[in-house]
Amino acid sequence: METKYLKMNNNQRHLSLGNLCRIIKELSLNKTFANQTEIFYAIFGVDDVSDSTINNYCIGYRSIGTDFKQIYIKRKAYPNKEFDETMMSIASIIKGQIFNNKNHDEIINILNDSIFKKLCLELYNLAKNDESIDIEFTKKINKLIQEEKIYDALCEFLIYIVLEKKQPIYVDKTQRELFENILNNTNISMSELEQFIKVQLNDGINYTYSIKKLAKEGNPYASFELGDLEYTGMMTGHPRYIKAYEYFKVAAEKNHPRANWLIAKMLLQGQIGSQTNEDYEKAYNYLKNAESLGSIAATNTLGIIYLNAIGKEKDIDKAIGYFEKAASENYVYAYNNLGKIAEENKDYEKAFKYYSFSADLEESWASNKLGEWYRKGIYVKKDMKKAYEYYKQALEVPKSILNYWAYFNLAKYFYLEGSYEAATEKNVEKAIEYFENTLPLIDASYEELIYIYISKYTENQKDEYLSKINEYLSVLSLKPYYKNCKEIIKKKLKEIEKEKLIIIKNI
Repeated sequence: METKYLKMNNNQRHLSLGNLCRIIKELSLNKTFANQTEIFYAIFGVDDVSDSTINNYCIGYRSIGTDFKQIYIKRKAYPNKEFDETMMSIASIIKGQIFNNKNHDEIINILNDSIFKKLCLELYNLAKNDESIDIEFTKKINKLIQEEKIYDALCEFLIYIVLEKKQPIYVDKTQRELFENILNNTNISMSELEQFIKVQLNDGINYTYSIKKLAKEGNPYASFELGDLEYTGMMTGHPRYIKAYEYFKVAAEKNHPRANWLIAKMLLQGQIGSQTNEDYEKAYNYLKNAESLGSIAATNTLGIIYLNAIGKEKDIDKAIGYFEKAASENYVYAYNNLGKIAEENKDYEKAFKYYSFSADLEESWASNKLGEWYRKGIYVKKDMKKAYEYYKQALEVPKSILNYWAYFNLAKYFYLEGSYEAATEKNVEKAIEYFENTLPLIDASYEELIYIYISKYTENQKDEYLSKINEYLSVLSLKPYYKNCKEIIKKKLKEIEKEKLIIIKNI
């Protein structure tokens, strides 16, 4: 039987030479000069290796040669001296311009660019996913990135890839070892995981029946799956928290990390229990168990408990400690929490840094937040183009985690009148669509829609515009927000010639 090796240039689980070359090419501004061979030459400072040898190293079918490892053994001993040429060559490939004869400080300055930070973040994500990498390595890398020591971070990545990363890896063996490592701290067996995966891969219309059958047999994955369906309302059209808890509890008793976290979350939010001190203590215990099993979400939630004094005395230092621990694993909500604390303390530099880390990972709330800062000129120079880009980025996520203020901000500041600075044309219909996307979550959108239809009716007295005015006005008038805009709306309505046709009972 032919031995099958894992390809190490097209996956997200290995910090390898092949994946490094792939990511550099993806980020390069001129991909014509970013082929695998040129990147290999840049990394090792050579130019006489055959394409087939390089290809075998990058795919992972052969271990990187001893001669090349010797280059990096020497560089590891004198990193600042020996890596300068490599960094200049990599920078030249990514930026599409030649960097020659630069001193060490100049090279560090060249690498102080968002594109090289993005390179480090992508490699950092690979490192986190790579089961062969010790957590101390990822913590070290995260610290270097947060301190914006991009040069040093790239040195660490290169040394690990060349000297530490094992190649080749046999497919079946690595998959089995991967799953066994995941299950080490749980009471879940490999057979239970395999049963669940088999149902997911092979079942069609009978999927729910098969999952229920597995759950009745005590399968923790099937139990969690059903609990999640009940929790999100996917089973009946509305959440059934008690039912979800019953399923989650089966999974939690076998140390399923996320099941422990979600039970705690339901207790804290009062979806089960009565938010008593006893319930909060139960939640805390579930969170500690989830954290011990590797749940970064639980670590972040522990920070929230101490920040908001939920069942525990308020302790900002403990809260920050938990948030920093979660942030070291690139947990975006922990970055957000650290940013909010810094902003409250008026440390805008630190807040901007944390929000940027989160936004770089395309988290919706943080992306909208940076959009606000660039639009208003908070800490940074006002830049409507960047604001527009961040608002747009905030929308590129599933609706369940979308920050709807991004729709509002795009509609109000970029489509309603257009924006010369951001090169967006006036598009009232798009503005209407975006405002409507935020309903009923954002009261200010009702106000903006009323103004739009008043303007439309002024230009063209159509009954449909009157209907829209009254539709939105009837909803807005019942909200506390209405007192902020009542007088303005009254004034605008009086400007309509045929005001008598408008039914405005609540004005």
